Amino acid sequence: MRRRAKQIWADIRHRRHIDLYATTLVALIFAALLLVGADLPESVRWSVLFAAVGFLLLRAAFATHREERFLDRGAYDRDPVNDALRRAKHVWIFAPVGSNFLTDERCDLLRRGPLAHEGGVVRVVVLKQFDPGDPISEQLDALLDYPVQKAADSLRETRARLAAMEKWQVNGTFAYGEIGFNPGFSLVAINPHGAGGFADVEFHGFRNDAVRSRMHIHLTRDDGAWYLYWLDQFEAIWRSART
Repeated sequence: MRRRAKQIWADIRHRRHIDLYATTLVALIFAALLLVGADLPESVRWSVLFAAVGFLLLRAAFATHREERFLDRGAYDRDPVNDALRRAKHVWIFAPVGSNFLTDERCDLLRRGPLAHEGGVVRVVVLKQFDPGDPISEQLDALLDYPVQKAADSLRETRARLAAMEKWQVNGTFAYGEIGFNPGFSLVAINPHGAGGFADVEFHGFRNDAVRSRMHIHLTRDDGAWYLYWLDQFEAIWRSART
């Protein structure tokens, strides 16, 4: 019972399943009133009953028709992440090389989106610079069958772009860091602790024919512990990159 209570409190604190808990609370209140003999009009009793049933059916429908979570990079073409970046307040990005995501267009969206506002925060982490022939470079180059540029060269360009962004005069806060270890995934979180926030995790795999064929998963707060797990992964990477 204590474990269930902790789970409910965690859901409420992170604003998960609020509709379900609110419906349950209202139903319990009316059940208690009827138990103690409260004289409630028949119309009120039926209204509460049908409202509760309606909420539960709607929630079941949402659960059945939940948006696809297992995607490839092509999902960014079907449902562009650019719109989310433009409206975002907080953006977290971890990408070993970063050249595929941190294009000129998206960097400008970050400038005109979260970085244009007080309280806006953009955090970026990439790998430390390495040379061609370095084990990390060889590992990253082996991820694609048909690369168009060496990973070391792509990273050098990304680091130059980040250094330029750090000098921007903006209202928000931009910061980036570097780590010397490649964990085998990339992560983009938009408004991670806010309403409508989400995290996309991309797994690099081995010998993909192109970047767009890599699998990634789309997570929201409704995913509970796993959503928080990946946010914690970024926080751990961020701490390592800033020490």
